[in-house]
Amino acid sequence: MSESRKAVIHKTTRLFDDFFKIDEVLVSHEQRDGTMSPKERRLIFERGDAVAVMLYNPDSKSVIIVNQFKVPSLIARRRDDPNTVDGWVTEATAGMIDKGETPEKAIIRETLEETGYRIANPKLISKFFSSAGGTSERIFLYFAQVRASDKVSAGGGLPNEDVSVVPVAVDQLFTQLAKGSIDDPKLAIGAYWLKDYLNARDNPANQESVENLVGNVLDRMAKGAERWLDDYLERRGQSKATPRIAGSPGPAPSPPAPSGPLPYSTVSYGLKDRPGLVVGYKTGRLDNIQGATAWVNSENTDMLMDRFIGNSISARIRYLGANRDVEGNVIEDRIAEALRRAVGPRGHVRIGTVLMTESGTLKTTHQVQRIFHVATVEASPDAVLMGRADKLAQCVEAVLTRAELENKRTWRILLKAALGSRMTDCDSILLPMMGAGQGNLKVEDVAKIIITAAVDRLRNTALPTVKKVYFIAFQARDRDACEKVFQQYCAEGRLIRLADET
Repeated sequence: MSESRKAVIHKTTRLFDDFFKIDEVLVSHEQRDGTMSPKERRLIFERGDAVAVMLYNPDSKSVIIVNQFKVPSLIARRRDDPNTVDGWVTEATAGMIDKGETPEKAIIRETLEETGYRIANPKLISKFFSSAGGTSERIFLYFAQVRASDKVSAGGGLPNEDVSVVPVAVDQLFTQLAKGSIDDPKLAIGAYWLKDYLNARDNPANQESVENLVGNVLDRMAKGAERWLDDYLERRGQSKATPRIAGSPGPAPSPPAPSGPLPYSTVSYGLKDRPGLVVGYKTGRLDNIQGATAWVNSENTDMLMDRFIGNSISARIRYLGANRDVEGNVIEDRIAEALRRAVGPRGHVRIGTVLMTESGTLKTTHQVQRIFHVATVEASPDAVLMGRADKLAQCVEAVLTRAELENKRTWRILLKAALGSRMTDCDSILLPMMGAGQGNLKVEDVAKIIITAAVDRLRNTALPTVKKVYFIAFQARDRDACEKVFQQYCAEGRLIRLADET
């Protein structure tokens, strides 16, 4: 987000006052160098705020949109073809907010007037300016589900309007979106949101449809078919994982197949020369992992989280931290939206950059206080993701440094003193095998680099607030790679094995 600076409105004069209004504004603003600009004359097209809605019928798998004649559309199209008579626009149901009316009440009213559907509790998708350079109008875009039983009138708008109600299959809508043939920006924005929403709803637990699976095959062929095959076998083996017997000593007697996910467990090692400091790994699916107050998300340099149906750590963190309804449908994409705000207008970061966001619902379900997003994979212009083994140690150090900085901020220390145990430090961190997924690095190489970096960082930090560093070992190969490094440390007398946790 851009930084707010001072602005002064010296005078406002209404030049035209009809259905639309035009104001002349004399304004000055703080410039980039800190000085105030001279007074400038600007004309503002003033019409108030508007609302719009994406209406989705899950029974017919269609969206309910409208078609009507608009004179400005006719004028604009005649710039391309002076002989055209086409002024009709297919758009999302929309209308102006009346004086004293809330946006939510306005969209409920407009939906009933134009489409004949009665809606309740619409969900806000976004609020945006329609054209910030010329008008102060903002549009509040909502989402609502409707069924046949919600159709209580014919619709068609007010008596002076001529509105046609048009159901469009979502597949057809998404095809038009891909072709760039949607004229209405409200409908385009809503269609992009609906596409993500339906993907998340239909695939709440990474269960991919045949079409998505084929798409992933094609994507991964360019990045390494062998890695894709491993991921596919992992998914196939999820229901076959052997549960660990509660209270049994040591590891489970019958480990799962090498390509399948491991049951949940925690393996810990103490630093021999630094009592109280622990490194180790947690096995199994991310959904079941507890006992870490901060999670690390290994991201690309564009800082774009994986889609909900992806089979990456990024996708699972995004989904697990989202607000969801009782059916598992994503209502609010909290972590991804927080990351977009943190990235801001730069849009791209360097390898090793760490951004911190909220943890969404993970704070309640997994007691995760914060998510640290670290750029470990280079996103190239041709969409090929490349891990950087030479930068992994730097990435681990950057994450742990940022965590220490957050824990030691003066305001946090004072607040913790005031609130006591209710204020939780990031005292334990969970890191993935950075770059071993889409970055295509060998997990054995990754484990050696990042575990070494973590141990060195813990050993060399004076008065550390981060006491425990764990790594995610989803499958046997990850566990074996971690164990090899930890056993080497034990052989050197630098680590000592602690009691396992189940």
